[in-house]
Amino acid sequence: MSLLEVLMAVSILGISFVTIFTGLSAALRATGRLDLFDRANEFAIQKLNELYLDPALGADDKRYGVSSSGIAWQARTRLVEERQLPGSESPARLIRIDLQVSWRTPRGQQSLNLETLKLCIPQPPASP
Repeated sequence: MSLLEVLMAVSILGISFVTIFTGLSAALRATGRLDLFDRANEFAIQKLNELYLDPALGADDKRYGVSSSGIAWQARTRLVEERQLPGSESPARLIRIDLQVSWRTPRGQQSLNLETLKLCIPQPPASP
């Protein structure tokens, strides 16, 4: 083989390695972003479930906090509908819970919004 053929083979091999490693680097960055999003999504689902099960949560409440992993969250509730139930002194209430979760990435602030509805039915008074 001549020196020219060896140089061409090394050049082609170098270009191939650069292309492969560039694609691999982009895939690793995308995997990192998806991992952060997945963690934030799991946290948001867990926090939304906690809020849903909280008996003290009512209409027009605002709550916020930051997790140990640095994920900030903010929840707001609002009354959607209220109806009087037959034989009950207190009305049934339909409350909307809006949850916003945000986290920092190397590209800046990212956020995710989840919402659900909670039906609050009053308990009948205890009979003596």
